[in-house]
Amino acid sequence: MNRILLLLPALWIPFSLLAQGVSFSSDKDTIRTRLVRDVAVLASDSLQGREAGTVGEWKAATYLGSQFRAIGLLPKGNEAGSFYQRFQNFQVGFHGSTHFLVDGNALIYREDFGVTALSKNGHAIGLLVDGSQGLVIPEKGIDQLDSSGNLKGTFVLIDLHVDRTLIRDTSIATKLTPRYRMKMALERGASGVIFWNPDSPWNKKLFDFQSTDTMPGIAVYVNSSIAERLKQNLGALADINVRIDRKTSIYTNVIGYIDNGAIRTIVVGAHFDHLGLKNDGRICYGADDNASGTAGMLEMARYFSTHRDTLNNYLFIAFSAEEKGLVGSNYFIAHPTISLSEIRFMLNLDMIGRLGCAGNIVKIEAVGSSSEWRRIIRDTQHHSFSIKRVSAALPYSDHSPFYKAGIPVLFFNTGLHEDYHTITDKLNTLNYDGMAEVIRFAEDLVASSDKASKISYHKVSALSQTSAWIGFLIQALGWILTIN
Repeated sequence: MNRILLLLPALWIPFSLLAQGVSFSSDKDTIRTRLVRDVAVLASDSLQGREAGTVGEWKAATYLGSQFRAIGLLPKGNEAGSFYQRFQNFQVGFHGSTHFLVDGNALIYREDFGVTALSKNGHAIGLLVDGSQGLVIPEKGIDQLDSSGNLKGTFVLIDLHVDRTLIRDTSIATKLTPRYRMKMALERGASGVIFWNPDSPWNKKLFDFQSTDTMPGIAVYVNSSIAERLKQNLGALADINVRIDRKTSIYTNVIGYIDNGAIRTIVVGAHFDHLGLKNDGRICYGADDNASGTAGMLEMARYFSTHRDTLNNYLFIAFSAEEKGLVGSNYFIAHPTISLSEIRFMLNLDMIGRLGCAGNIVKIEAVGSSSEWRRIIRDTQHHSFSIKRVSAALPYSDHSPFYKAGIPVLFFNTGLHEDYHTITDKLNTLNYDGMAEVIRFAEDLVASSDKASKISYHKVSALSQTSAWIGFLIQALGWILTIN
């Protein structure tokens, strides 16, 4: 079953023709058939595990876009008429070949020294020179590099500190930046610079690795104690090698909208990316994580496109790069395609396919994000499973950026299992009838939420967050021991 080919766009055309006035059957068997189909496509060999930034991720995104179109959703991507919110992401890989030797004595990488975002890749050997603060400001009569002598082939030690009177002068602001100070040293022949001083307001800017605008020299950073040692060893021979791999990837969120003319919007989200290929080429299919939640999100879109709701609009978001660190959901919060103030709450579906695997339990997390949630959950009927309520809103799925933005959230899942993040998380391991029950409950919960005129945001207590972290770590440890 895993060798189901990705449906070609031509096969999606009949669905799109139904977009206007389409009605989807709520028959249990029909729903199950749709869930199986959606998971089968997303967890197929041809998508190669849907790793963010790969061809497989884009194929999955186009499938989801075609389904949104077939359902009749309005496109809400970052371009008019598009379901796709495409964005760049910069990835940085740091290598152990990076080193810093002083007269043959090695400093410890990431403890004594680190690489800055300004640095090029390269290797050089040169004498240590003290460049003071590295300031060259002719209009102020300042040239701290002039007294350092011949800088050709040297490494210049630069204190990031700047006197407050200079900082207040906005006309010279660019000449105080680490970039400009490094530029002055390189123009005078230095091979690179060694920055230090953690109290500097420019310290954090040295590590903005999202930038690809590097300098044509080596730039490292040392802590204060190492800087003092270096100043005691001026003239020593420094041997520095820097190796950073920078990669730019394109990720894609898929966003569709139901406009019911309401003043408020409910967001239903699920991440569709997964881990891709293992080093040996085997596929991590990600059927439960998170083809299951994505299929559930599609099914909810079909339901709410058929059952119109005059109280709420609906925004359905298939997030990319959740496995890279919630990149897609964070990007949406930073670049929303509707006003965040319109969002009533966000419902996140992540790993809803294994009901019964670890008890007949649906876990609903982030219940503490609104004081209304417990009442709403209590008032929503459920017959085939038990509910475990968790107050905390832990930052390991796509509801987290919404919660941090002050939006009430709920996170539905059926728990960890031995197939999690392995090649055995395949479509034939899922409980599709259980998925249908979870989705039906989510739809009914949305209906129950309409009894509350407002769902107010509530920040979860630190005690609840800490308790949930401990519980999660215990659960994760048990899972690790099981698979090992």
